[in-house]
Amino acid sequence: MVVEPTRMSGQWLAQEVSDAAVHTVPLDDLIVHDFTEGCPCGPRPGRIARDGRSDGWVYTHHSLDGREFNEPDHQP
Repeated sequence: MVVEPTRMSGQWLAQEVSDAAVHTVPLDDLIVHDFTEGCPCGPRPGRIARDGRSDGWVYTHHSLDGREFNEPDHQP
C-alpha cells in the first residue's frame, strides 16, 4: 500500500496493516511511503505487549519534510 504525496499537510495516518502491525506515516510528505519495514524513510519499530496474544508492532515512519521538529512533544 502506498500513500502518494500531493502537498505538505503536517498530518499523519495510522494504518493497521495486519492483526499485529500498525504503520504511522506522514501524509503529503516529500517521498512516497509504503506500509512496510523496508520503506525508504527507515521506520522505527516499537513492540506492543498484548495480554494473551503475541506482541504487536507499531512502525513509526520518518518524514522528510521535518514536521516532527515542529510538534509539541518533540524532544531535541
